[in-house]
Amino acid sequence: MRQFIFLLIFAFSSQALALYDFAAINITPQGEQISFCFEYDSQKIVFADEIYFANNFYMAAVTQQAEILFLKPTPEGGLTITPWGHEVPIFSQWREYNEPICLGPFFKSALEGLQLYAGIGNSLDDLIQRNSLIKFFDGFPALPKPEKAWTVMVYMVGSDLEAIPGRRKAGKRWASKDILEMLEGSVNESTNIVITTGGSTRNGWSTVKRALIENGQQYVLEDLGAKNMASPQTLSDFVTWSKTHFPAQHYALILWNHGGGTQGYGFDTSGNGEIMNLNQLHQAYQTIREQFKKPLDIVVYDACLMASIEVAEITATVANVMAGSAELEPGHGIDYAHLLSGISPADNGLAFGSLVKTGYIEHTKDQGTFNKSQITYSVFDLTQLNSFTETFKLFAIEFKKLLENGTFSSYETLSRGIIRAPGYPRQESGRLRSLAGSPHIRVDLYNLLQTVGPDFNEFSQYASDLLRSLDQMIDYEANDKVLPEAGRVSLDINISNTEHLSVLPEAYTLLNEGLVYYDQRRQDDPSTPESSLTCLTGFICAEAQWLELSGRNILGIEAYFGQSAGEILDIYRIDKSFYQYSGELTEDLKLGVDGHKACQYQLCVNERDCENITLIEQDDQLVAEVEVDETPAVLSFCQTDIWTACGVVRQNEGVWGRDEDMYPGDSVVASTWHLLKNGELEQRQGNALVVEETGLVTLKTNCEPVKGAVSAGFFGLNGERQFERLCDKGDCICQADDSDEGCQELGFKAGVLLEY
Repeated sequence: MRQFIFLLIFAFSSQALALYDFAAINITPQGEQISFCFEYDSQKIVFADEIYFANNFYMAAVTQQAEILFLKPTPEGGLTITPWGHEVPIFSQWREYNEPICLGPFFKSALEGLQLYAGIGNSLDDLIQRNSLIKFFDGFPALPKPEKAWTVMVYMVGSDLEAIPGRRKAGKRWASKDILEMLEGSVNESTNIVITTGGSTRNGWSTVKRALIENGQQYVLEDLGAKNMASPQTLSDFVTWSKTHFPAQHYALILWNHGGGTQGYGFDTSGNGEIMNLNQLHQAYQTIREQFKKPLDIVVYDACLMASIEVAEITATVANVMAGSAELEPGHGIDYAHLLSGISPADNGLAFGSLVKTGYIEHTKDQGTFNKSQITYSVFDLTQLNSFTETFKLFAIEFKKLLENGTFSSYETLSRGIIRAPGYPRQESGRLRSLAGSPHIRVDLYNLLQTVGPDFNEFSQYASDLLRSLDQMIDYEANDKVLPEAGRVSLDINISNTEHLSVLPEAYTLLNEGLVYYDQRRQDDPSTPESSLTCLTGFICAEAQWLELSGRNILGIEAYFGQSAGEILDIYRIDKSFYQYSGELTEDLKLGVDGHKACQYQLCVNERDCENITLIEQDDQLVAEVEVDETPAVLSFCQTDIWTACGVVRQNEGVWGRDEDMYPGDSVVASTWHLLKNGELEQRQGNALVVEETGLVTLKTNCEPVKGAVSAGFFGLNGERQFERLCDKGDCICQADDSDEGCQELGFKAGVLLEY
């Protein structure tokens, strides 16, 4: 009876409880032979009422006669086979430094009719009870397949999302988790699901493999060896191969990994750490279009920052519809189980994209990431893009002409428009840097047209037409952290990294040339806003704690909270959005600073090990620029009882990663900013801290009112910051029965007075 139950579990095992994300199973077909390598490389830990650890990796074969045979490797490289009814051998156990166990090669003909299973548990009974197993081999499917309604092609560059380079046992295994979702959703008889994998350092991911997913089973069909997945040919060859072997009425291509909009897509960490830039992606699309003779139904970007207008332009080369996010994606990405199980034979690209979008939004809610950061997803009807591009060219011609003339009013008006447009990713605001010279400046295109368009008679009508065109072309959904009317699509307004312009319509070059004229005017602008220190009433007084500025000349004010160290301000907390221009003032504005924020902050990985850190306010979170494993990153903190790390976004070679959690073993280096006597900012790095448990990464505060100090950083049209100390040495905080005018009127002892 127990053997019968075991067979039932083998036959109906739930892929959602499978183990690809805990154990690497490397299947390598070569001609008429096939080999297998196994590595239990991520200890299975389940956090429930009691923490569950599983240390044993089991393997079994089921023959055509339903005989169950358990497998165990020998020290000599052989294999022992134990029939059911005997003591069950353990194939492998979790060890931090264990090596892969390889079997084969075997002739494929010798494995016909054999099914291979693997499972993780502390005993066979434990494995059965938890249903923690997967069938990883079930013969060889016949190819080519008959024509179906859909073929979904998923190009998965595993990179550091599957395994962190140099730490192959570390990583969230996001790619493997999504393959499990695909297995769960592969119940649609009218759909082919084919994937290509590679581009990572995890066992089984350093070579490029092609596989079919069908009826809850993954069939590895080819291993192409070591290839660069950032190569346009690797991508176009996969799509052409898919068309040959899996014909369909409709085709969808999903690009899985990191993205950077105009930077490109697909960061391959298995070799030299290359990315497929936008020009190369366009090259791949041109080749695919030539092979297919007609557009794909849709290209889906399961990658960050790809809902840009530039990406839409090159995607229109190959597809009728595009889907992606203008923001960073959480680590889990889109919901493949929802998507693949919901495809209808009658669907077109727009319906497919809508299914992706709704599934993604619900997935973020289910995974608890919806309220952590900006969530937005867009579906583009690219058949309407030509109309947009034609109008955009007319807009760009007038834009360039206006800026080329170099009038102050044009420069001033554009400056006020650009500062109001939201940027992507939001985590970029966690860096204390000027946009000048930045290689990529992504702003919200829709919002920019709204703020700039009405102020210029020369192109206001074109701006209105473009907004209407975007409304018709893009269906999007976003959470409340995204500003109203933002989140649809981004535009890169940088002028220093423009190689991508060569594959875009002329409109984008014209716009960029206009931005060059604007930047020249900005650099030639010597003006600095006039300022004075005063009392709240505007008269000169003994304690000058309010900064008086003309609102006409100010685009932004930042508040810097910290502790005095002689004439230096050690900055620990920054409010970058203390004031941002949003329109002409109609009355004087009094902005008080909360002196209670003038504390020392430290990043701690446990009770003992802490380092000073500078944090930037971002909605209801605090974020900080750090280094994680010697790569730049932005670390986020959420507050419950205490401030706890709730996400980190790494950057590799300038490419933003996904928003995910920290890993045990991560090395974190915090940094602090310091305002020097000469008004310049200096960044200093602390010592490296090693994460033991992610839940222990917290912030510690030390508030000494006698050291508390606040400075204001303010800038005008040219973006050059100036600083003024508002308070220090304990005079930042209103006390009980304080006679200070600011305390009595506003509740703040220091601040900024903006005159309209």
